[in-house]
Amino acid sequence: MRWKCDLFRRTQGTEPERDCLHRWILSLPWVEERPRILGALGVRTFAVSCEPLDVRQLWLVTGLRVGNGMAMIVPNTLAERWESHGLASTIAPMSARHTLLSVSEHASDLDVERVILEGYGTLLS
Repeated sequence: MRWKCDLFRRTQGTEPERDCLHRWILSLPWVEERPRILGALGVRTFAVSCEPLDVRQLWLVTGLRVGNGMAMIVPNTLAERWESHGLASTIAPMSARHTLLSVSEHASDLDVERVILEGYGTLLS
């Protein structure tokens, strides 16, 4: 599934740009938005919930004030690879050999799309 919005300028962009990004994220199979966090204006969280694969995990956060505004929870091996390519930086270690990463503000649109899809794919593999 390819990103189809020409307005892809991160979650810190204008409202139509953020809406386009969020619509695309929600169009991915088994992605659901989690309830809004009180006191965290503009922050949105997304999880993958796939009953056939027994997967239910928080995956992506947008609207943050780090990097390009997005963070993801990914396996450590993927986090290390993205960091070595300058696509992300560690925010915090997580349980079960996972890392919370901030997507780099210098990542190209194509790289951000790839990071989102690859992170999503690791949950379903």
